[in-house]
Amino acid sequence: MGTVELIGLPLPEIHPGEDLASFLVESAISVCGGLRPGDLLVVSSKVISKALGLIVPLAEVQPSPEAKRLATKTGLDPRFLEVVLKNSEGIVCVIPLRVLAEEGILDLAKLTTEPEKGKALLEQFPYEIFVIRRGQIYSSAGVDASNLPPNHVSFLPLDLDMAARDLREKVYKLTGFLIPVVISDTEYTLGLGSQEVARGSYGLKPIAGKFGQPDRFGRPKFGGADLIVHELASAAALLMGQTSEGIPAVLVRGFKYEAAEEGMGDYWLGEAKLGRIVKLILRESIKVLGWKWLKGGIKLLLIPSNIL
Repeated sequence: MGTVELIGLPLPEIHPGEDLASFLVESAISVCGGLRPGDLLVVSSKVISKALGLIVPLAEVQPSPEAKRLATKTGLDPRFLEVVLKNSEGIVCVIPLRVLAEEGILDLAKLTTEPEKGKALLEQFPYEIFVIRRGQIYSSAGVDASNLPPNHVSFLPLDLDMAARDLREKVYKLTGFLIPVVISDTEYTLGLGSQEVARGSYGLKPIAGKFGQPDRFGRPKFGGADLIVHELASAAALLMGQTSEGIPAVLVRGFKYEAAEEGMGDYWLGEAKLGRIVKLILRESIKVLGWKWLKGGIKLLLIPSNIL
């Protein structure tokens, strides 16, 4: 029976321009004797943004007319919204978090041990805006103010696969080992809290290609195309935490991955294919379920999958 280890790598506060790879290698030496062949790193997107200097003081942001219009409608800071708009390709939907809490649909007592603080936070951020960014759905385009000085926000690199590849190359130069990198980010599941998902990766096959392979009884299995990088990100989050833990990276040891010179972007469907998928789902659902399905079914198709 195999064993997979998760080893948290504490880091000091990372500043723009600092060598994140060196900090990771040094932390691994301190915690567990160093990196080994076959290891894998899960690194938070926030520490990637910090190292790359992707942090902006809101005082320096000039909101556009569109950001101001959205601010009037939502009560959000127009400067924050401007950074969101600049880092997205379009808004998918707006979730009224404060209203959901006021109506008891979201039970803050189940989401926090300090409901009053949660309520105060919803006064500051009454809405969550979901956008499209490079073929994926993001809340607030990955723009975030947590674990930063007051009135500052961070944003993500344009290509997170490339960021993962660059970090892998720097670790290789320091250790001689090609260590795959998964870049994780926090996302929200409506009503159920948050979870860590992968936003970029390099050095391993992101999806287990076992669709149709035989199960224990020799029958072809319908599953098997597991989203490996998401599973690794979620597992690493058990050590990373979301607040003041100070562990922005996790070393995964003992996991048997398939090495590959590719990233998550190699599996994105793209806008044209996604549009075709929606059309085919509509056509075949009406064919099978009839026109009465359309009224309820279309609503489900419009809800982003990562907020269910």
